[in-house]
Amino acid sequence: MNEDIIEPNNYVFIRLPSATLRITKLAPRSTIHLGKFGSFYADDIIGKSYGYTYEIKDDKHVDTIYSSEGLFPSSTIDADEEEDGAEAEITPVPEEKEVGTNENTRDDPAVQKLSMTEIEALKKTASGEKIIETVIKSHAAFDKKSVYSQEKYKRRKQQKFLRRFTPCSVGSCEIIEYFQYKDHHRILELTSESLGLILSLANIRPGGKYIVIDETGGLVAGAMMERMGGEGMIMFAHENEHPNMDVMKFMNFPEALVAQMIKTINLFELFYPEEEEDVKVLSEDTLSKMKSSRRGQYYRRLARHVELQSIFQRICDGLFDGLILATTLETKPLLDKLIPALQGSRQLVVYNTAKEPLVAASHDLIADLRVLAPTILESRVRKYQVFPGRTHPEMTSKSGGGYVLWGTRVLPSKVQAGGKKRRKPNAPKPTSNGDAANKANVAETWREVPTETVA
Repeated sequence: MNEDIIEPNNYVFIRLPSATLRITKLAPRSTIHLGKFGSFYADDIIGKSYGYTYEIKDDKHVDTIYSSEGLFPSSTIDADEEEDGAEAEITPVPEEKEVGTNENTRDDPAVQKLSMTEIEALKKTASGEKIIETVIKSHAAFDKKSVYSQEKYKRRKQQKFLRRFTPCSVGSCEIIEYFQYKDHHRILELTSESLGLILSLANIRPGGKYIVIDETGGLVAGAMMERMGGEGMIMFAHENEHPNMDVMKFMNFPEALVAQMIKTINLFELFYPEEEEDVKVLSEDTLSKMKSSRRGQYYRRLARHVELQSIFQRICDGLFDGLILATTLETKPLLDKLIPALQGSRQLVVYNTAKEPLVAASHDLIADLRVLAPTILESRVRKYQVFPGRTHPEMTSKSGGGYVLWGTRVLPSKVQAGGKKRRKPNAPKPTSNGDAANKANVAETWREVPTETVA
């Protein structure tokens, strides 16, 4: 599968002129509806590369407007010149004139000479660029605006009237951008920065074997699969009967790859492996007498039993390379059970939307000699508007990002405790007359002070 090409029956993000994202599945011979921006046939973009911008025509077909190399409106390039290799004529950019401030401008609907009826009529006959040009010419106070205000006005009209879209591939960062403004609780308020911090601290790499408890709909596990490049194994533990991977399905992973890399296990099965029922191996004669449906059910149960036994053995042997928890469940019992499954010098990472649960967990880990230097981290990135002479932070932003607890698994080695006799301050000194009571009093003030266990 070519990741740069739009494949049929794949999910894609549609970036609209309003800078919002919509997710849709491109089924062949289907029509994609984008609300006020119009509708188009999915077959017109299937098989093409991501990153192109298209304009929707009245017949629901699309024309290419932008490419990754720049702007090339098809109406301004002559076909004969294109064949001859001649360069298209470049329209010179007019010099920017100094315009005063917006001190004397007022928001008055009367400055727009076009009525809503005339604008609606233009939508049926003219292109988006033609509508914007007409609206600007009909604005009586447009020339009185500052240069910056004129650009903002044009941008608002482009977001309203242009019938354009850009298909984007679905990745972990795009999913975060989509859900951050739609339903950020569904992904536990994750941001791109916090997700990158989790993957870096956990040292996710191809070929690794990791334990994951993911309540973000599979977003964390999907981001791990992206970084692992199809190599390795993820033990996906979940608390319900079936794992929640509703978000991961948007990432267009082949089903065979998901089955190969992700091994699911219920937390009850994980915490109480002795409750797992053994599957009796049946003979070929017995299987041949069974119905095909029951025989298939038996093979599935047997394969699941073998898979669980393999997971239990890995946990007992401590062969995993990392532990990632992105859950609202209580952290301490999970860590107590799963820390022994990690090899030495491997990382454990716990993500939570609140800081208090991680503070309590860090106190427990400080006293636990199996984890070295537990640390709580926070990632906050403020977006900036970047224009020449107008660079400043954006006035509004979305909260989220959560907190990350990070530590390193170590294998403590116990040493023989040695002791030194210490005397409490102002303790009575032994006398030479052999007084038994005095000797007993002195003995109580001395104590054996063992040395601390060294990790």
